[in-house]
Amino acid sequence: MIGASFLALSSLASSVRRKPAKNPVSTVYRAVNGSPRENMNKLVEMLGGISKIIGPEDVVVIKPNVQWWNQGAPNLAALKRFIELILEMPGGFKGEVVIAENCHRGSSPWLSENAGWAHVFERNSDIAGIRNFNDLTGSLKKKYGERYSTRHWIDVGAGARRVFGPKDGDGYVYCDGTGGVPLLSCSNGMAGEKSRTTIMTYPIFKTDKGKTVDFKNGIWEKGAYTGQPLRFINFAALNNHSISCGATSAIKNYLGVVDLSERHYNFHTFPLSEEPPGEQVELLGAEVAGFVKSVRKADLNITTAEWIGLASRTEPPVARTRAILASTDPVALDYHATKYLLFANSDIAHHNPDLAKSPVHKYLSRCAKDGGGVFDEEKVEVRSYDIKQGRLQKDEELLLVVEKVWGTNPKILTKYFALRLGVI
Repeated sequence: MIGASFLALSSLASSVRRKPAKNPVSTVYRAVNGSPRENMNKLVEMLGGISKIIGPEDVVVIKPNVQWWNQGAPNLAALKRFIELILEMPGGFKGEVVIAENCHRGSSPWLSENAGWAHVFERNSDIAGIRNFNDLTGSLKKKYGERYSTRHWIDVGAGARRVFGPKDGDGYVYCDGTGGVPLLSCSNGMAGEKSRTTIMTYPIFKTDKGKTVDFKNGIWEKGAYTGQPLRFINFAALNNHSISCGATSAIKNYLGVVDLSERHYNFHTFPLSEEPPGEQVELLGAEVAGFVKSVRKADLNITTAEWIGLASRTEPPVARTRAILASTDPVALDYHATKYLLFANSDIAHHNPDLAKSPVHKYLSRCAKDGGGVFDEEKVEVRSYDIKQGRLQKDEELLLVVEKVWGTNPKILTKYFALRLGVI
């Protein structure tokens, strides 16, 4: 019955066409059809080499999405290779690399079977003997010592401290205009009972070398900011994410930087508190644009798409697109990834960034409007290298349609076809 229903469905994504770039102001880089390690090597090469991305004395904070496992998290082999390229760069690296994440799984997320730290990966590791993020980060620590750190950002509501600056130690800064902290907020623009606002929050934490990282303002030692360069790498996955949000990739990965305690409308509830849920999902784009302008913008956004989830972040159906993408522009990156990879394989309308009523269109276009990136693909150059073919791809080759693994979970398959048919 499911197979017959699938065969009867027409393809929505078959009509996807690339609009030629005219005077591009952003660039999306892609490497496809290699192993995760090969794709990462090629991607960094296309970006000019690791020394063009990271300086030899930088403190590098890499923020993956570890709230989930399997395709819901970035590919472990790709992340490992990126870190190796930094720590083993030509000429030597004297800085530090930190994997840091707030997966909002309580006070001890590294123990949670509901997150990618402890849950065993069935796919998307691609490293022998490495089964999850605990294994990966443990192996990196063993190999690189104090040059590498793992940090779990914990919500204040789960037991972390609210702090007002680096002199207070580890915790979260709430930018609510009190205690000498500036007011940095985002409003839904409505009046009266429908008015609501969210504030910016950001972490402060110490590395294994003993340096304090103020995520907004930089490196702090001995009572002062040192000026040592701080780099932020937004390291995301690509998947379906509910009827409210449509898809998750680089933009939504920012929600794992901020605090999601319930004291204020937080970054998760702020866009989705209307009835029906997601009524103002464009505010996800507005708040992230506010964050990148007032707190910190990623120096580079990387989305690993070795596997992408068509209806779930942990179970099939999945598509093995064998791709890694990068851009300094998170909107351009997410537009391309959702259109040419996720929508191309899911055929689910709410993954289509060109469809005005889709949640992806709403929050990406709003983020661009508020200064968070470029939504118009005519202003975006795409440089995509096919490792199997050994050459750059043409515009008409960018749609990446691959074989799917459907799985046998009737609940997830029913969800997929309901999404596909637009009944939910």
